Amino acid sequence: MDKTPPYKIGLALGGGGARGFAHLGVIQAMYEYGLKPDIISGTSAGSIVGAMIAAGYSPEECLQFFTGKKLLQLARPTMSKKGILTMNGMEEKLAEFLQVKTFEELKIPLVVTASDIVNAHAVHFEEGELLPRIIASCSIPVVFTPREIDHIDYIDGGVFMNLPVRPIRKRCEKVIAVEINSINTSEKITNMIGMAMRSFHLGIDCNTTIDKNMCDIYIEPQNMSKYNMFTLDHVYEIYEEGYRTAQKILKNSVLSRSQVSV
Repeated sequence: MDKTPPYKIGLALGGGGARGFAHLGVIQAMYEYGLKPDIISGTSAGSIVGAMIAAGYSPEECLQFFTGKKLLQLARPTMSKKGILTMNGMEEKLAEFLQVKTFEELKIPLVVTASDIVNAHAVHFEEGELLPRIIASCSIPVVFTPREIDHIDYIDGGVFMNLPVRPIRKRCEKVIAVEINSINTSEKITNMIGMAMRSFHLGIDCNTTIDKNMCDIYIEPQNMSKYNMFTLDHVYEIYEEGYRTAQKILKNSVLSRSQVSV
């Protein structure tokens, strides 16, 4: 006899830098259809949004956190040989906003995926100190320095699992997955960072197929490829893309009609 999963709705949020604002639009649409996640799984940008929502903030409050901020307020140049920037600014600002120090303090269970660069595998954090693990999940190779946790260097979770459905699949009756990683093939590569980012994106594109096929509802906001991962100038535009796409998909879904989480 099959055991009923402990959670009704799981939400898997993929990585994609500033395109992560689309996650907030999707979540707002979910709320309007009576769908609230019972557990959240996040990689990179998805881990940031996931932590904010899991801490009890609304999508609008999360948007306001980013509005008016510049990249150098969140990422700072470093002399490290392992990366060009650190995420110290992001960690400081998130600490002020979240007012939560551990996974255990969150209102909704959260799973954060990062990549163990030493032992070459994905790691799924869901207990202990929150912010170091979020920063680890967001540390894009070459661009950002790795985050050391318990003497191990961790980098962006997207290296091995950018759409983290697998960590929560067996624990949920239904899983909604949001993919925001799109490749702009018309964009010319003119420098080292551009080359690193294109290589990173191509790797991510290959590792999402298995997770895409494991979810119940797959949402891929439109036009993501036109937005730069590191630009905070289009917060509400990206949010709207996520909101509109989710509205269309959820409108006709069995999940929203039954409102299983209400």
